Amino acid sequence: MWLRDRVRCSPEIWVSNRKGVAIVGRTGKSVFRIAALILCVSLAGCVGQPTAPDEPPPVSKPAPPPTPKPEIEPNRVVLFLSDDIPAYQTIATQIVQRGGASEFRTVNLGGDPRISLENLADIKEFNPDKIVSIGLLAAKISRQFAETPMVFCQVFNYLEHDLLSPKSKGVKLLPPFRLQLDAWKELSPALQSIGLVIGPNQEALIAEATEAAEAYGIELASRVVSSDKEALYIFKRLTPGIQGFWLPPDNRILSPRVLKEIMSYGTAHGVQIVVFNSQLMNLGAVMSIMSNDADVAEQVLKALYDVTDNGSFAGPQMMPLTTLQVEINPNVSHDLRLSASPQLVRSPNDE
Repeated sequence: MWLRDRVRCSPEIWVSNRKGVAIVGRTGKSVFRIAALILCVSLAGCVGQPTAPDEPPPVSKPAPPPTPKPEIEPNRVVLFLSDDIPAYQTIATQIVQRGGASEFRTVNLGGDPRISLENLADIKEFNPDKIVSIGLLAAKISRQFAETPMVFCQVFNYLEHDLLSPKSKGVKLLPPFRLQLDAWKELSPALQSIGLVIGPNQEALIAEATEAAEAYGIELASRVVSSDKEALYIFKRLTPGIQGFWLPPDNRILSPRVLKEIMSYGTAHGVQIVVFNSQLMNLGAVMSIMSNDADVAEQVLKALYDVTDNGSFAGPQMMPLTTLQVEINPNVSHDLRLSASPQLVRSPNDE
């Protein structure tokens, strides 16, 4: 019973031992003092033992500084220029400007094929570990440094002169034909047939041009010839069945006389002639497509520093270009009823 659960503390106060509840009797203040005392004792029993303060988290040690990479000794590079022409000089300047810490020595051969190692004593003393050859003559003379890796550019007939080897690679002279056709189709959307006359040992170029033409649904009529007279004859035979003509930079089959005759005949018969040099637009070409000097320099440097430990080159033997430079003859394009983008238009008389 509830009365049995109570404990008699005094005449004035009854305190229940159930849950520590105080029962107020006659004396109010005394009851509250005792109740407060009981509550404090109860709360004191609920407080646990003091705990030790948390240990601070371990401080991570700073990472050791990275081991510095060993410095690579800058390359000593000789730039051979076949002749003193602006195109070669511009490419050489771009290579030097982009070449970083490499030390460059430029040699202008002045178009003289008689130069030999005996005439290049200063270069032998310089002891280059890389060579850049700009133009065919420079590439041929550079082969005298047989053990020095060499990169050549501005050379069209490199196979005929046996310029490729494990220690010799090149940069293509022409931009990719796919990019060339992109520009040509922008000028002439209705273009459906193209002719190409070229000398021997250019199977890779023909294959690339054929693949690019097929991708656009264009018929490419390519012919291999061995002389300038044959080139003119074949061109005249192709003219009735083609809308455009790709004129490659092949001096083996394009003498100055034949070049002028092709340009004159093609213009008279309404053929869109695309050339490799803007100066030829004065002869009646509708468009010139050339490489970009900065792109050539960039590809030369990529090849130049892609040499294995044994001194041979890695990667493709011929580095492709990635951009092009296009100029359109507004007079000829107007005569052919072609609409050219304003940014591509250049008069043949512009400098």
